[in-house]
Amino acid sequence: MGRSGLPTTLVICCRLPHGVPNSTSETLLEVGRSSAVPVTWVTTIDRLAVLVGQRGTVPSLRDIALEIPADRSRQELRHLLTRAAEEVPGLDAAAIRGPLPADHRQLLIDSGIRVVCCDRFDDTSRGSRRPAPHGWPCRSTLWGLWEVTPSGMATPPGLVSHLLPWSSLPGPMPGSLTLVDIAGQGSVSGELLRSRIEQWRAWAASQNMPGRAVFASLSDLPTLIAGAARLSEGGSVLKAA
Repeated sequence: MGRSGLPTTLVICCRLPHGVPNSTSETLLEVGRSSAVPVTWVTTIDRLAVLVGQRGTVPSLRDIALEIPADRSRQELRHLLTRAAEEVPGLDAAAIRGPLPADHRQLLIDSGIRVVCCDRFDDTSRGSRRPAPHGWPCRSTLWGLWEVTPSGMATPPGLVSHLLPWSSLPGPMPGSLTLVDIAGQGSVSGELLRSRIEQWRAWAASQNMPGRAVFASLSDLPTLIAGAARLSEGGSVLKAA
């Protein structure tokens, strides 16, 4: 674990490809279900209810995040979030590529969204209203909503360093948070998804101390952050949460 007592926390996200046959999505979901680590599925509003209805494939709402199209007007976002709340009550995670305007954050909070994955932080003048664990790429500019950014790594850097000896990319630091967008900007097949999940599992298992690296869903982050804020030196973030 890190010096703060926090384990290295890994969150794996995967966007369900838009416009692909249902069989392709079902293959991806089955890979995730059998992987023994949580996978947060990012899906559009049109497929949200279908995804939640596939019982046994997606364990719970904690494994789903609503994909928010970029450049939505305030009215369009309100309509999207209202529809999502009606179709899937209790949904609390979202993801967006592109800017997240400051006046949209309150709409997210009012709709029950507690955490949103952003591809970057905007340059809002507000600092974080709540403390986050040191080095974690997250912030809370409004009470009730955490924003987190992905690491940019689809595979563990250690694997790249092994294949390319001149590469010196660092791995996740002890006690850090790494959010993995496993598909990146492209699409992902069932075989590729399985391979990348196994690479991250192998990396986590390679850490010398049991519990040094743990997997979590996107929806888990607000609770884990709150637990970390209460964590005393040498304590357990899992107990604190």
